[in-house]
Amino acid sequence: MTDLPDPFEHAAYYYDVNLKRLIAWFIDAVAITFITFLISLLTLGIGFFFFAGLWLIVGFFYRFLGLAIYSSTVGMRMTGIEFLKKHGQPFDGLYALLHTAGTMITYATSLHIVSVILMLITSRKQGLVDLILATVVVNRSARHASDQI
Repeated sequence: MTDLPDPFEHAAYYYDVNLKRLIAWFIDAVAITFITFLISLLTLGIGFFFFAGLWLIVGFFYRFLGLAIYSSTVGMRMTGIEFLKKHGQPFDGLYALLHTAGTMITYATSLHIVSVILMLITSRKQGLVDLILATVVVNRSARHASDQI
């Protein structure tokens, strides 16, 4: 079905991924808030009137560009994790767009709770969007170590 690393045979790929995802989420939220604040200042304060909407737009592009270019956001790179597609390749622009849109939809609905529960109970630590797209978050160091073998 997929070429994703087996969670039992390659446990290092998934070690502490949920904790790292949570830490990365906080780092990214702070970065998005800071960028939104700067944009609001640069618009001579007009951006503060639309801060919530601007925050969502900045968040979408922040996540999309990070995933499209690096297969991870800044927070994910800082915690040493990255996304892989179902055949083990890094994200491309289409997967970045689909994953970002799916994530935004789950954040806006109660599906985010389902996604978090799935991350806790699935063997590959996949959320709802990950399961739909057949993607996974892995430890970058484990992937690079196996690439060198």
